[in-house]
Amino acid sequence: MKSAIWPAVALMVLADGAFAGEKRQSDAHEHGHGTFQMVIEDDHAVIEIAVPAFDVIGFEHAPSTSAQRDVLAKAAASLSRPDILFAVPAAAECAIGRIEIGFGATGGDHDDHDGHDDHDDHKDHDDHADKDGHKDHDDHEEAGETHSEVTASYHLACAHTEALDRIEFGYFEAFPAAEELDVVILSAAGQSAGDVDRNKTVFRIE
Repeated sequence: MKSAIWPAVALMVLADGAFAGEKRQSDAHEHGHGTFQMVIEDDHAVIEIAVPAFDVIGFEHAPSTSAQRDVLAKAAASLSRPDILFAVPAAAECAIGRIEIGFGATGGDHDDHDGHDDHDDHKDHDDHADKDGHKDHDDHEEAGETHSEVTASYHLACAHTEALDRIEFGYFEAFPAAEELDVVILSAAGQSAGDVDRNKTVFRIE
């Protein structure tokens, strides 16, 4: 069954100075993989997502060409439509309130998982490139490039939050580079957690 499109006009706030946000340490930056959290309380709900910029715009640096700026604008327009990206049941009668979208850096030089800079301990990357057939930095972008992240929050007013029993994700159709979202739903009834991907696009809230 097709989930409902929320009947309201959204106000989108696009963060000023795209990609110029404060640097934050990302626990894990993996292209294709993001997070989705929804908190349901009384007569409202809040959705928050955090995904690699690559998943929605195809690059992780500040746009430098008119084509890249167009891609960024189109991505922002798509992100301003939670009714398409994350559809909920019509019975919940949810209306979209405030929307906030941000594009920003998640960290500077690549840090490893032990909390120290890769470049401090591995200055001779090129010398060891042939040991495993590829250079250490093949798994990410150029050495020292800043990871960038897209964040968005959606505030919903719902007449019947008890009817929020599932979410249908159109997110993967809108952004073909996206592969998976970790999902956490918090409500008075407890917590539901799991994941969705392009082959499993409906998350049922227990």
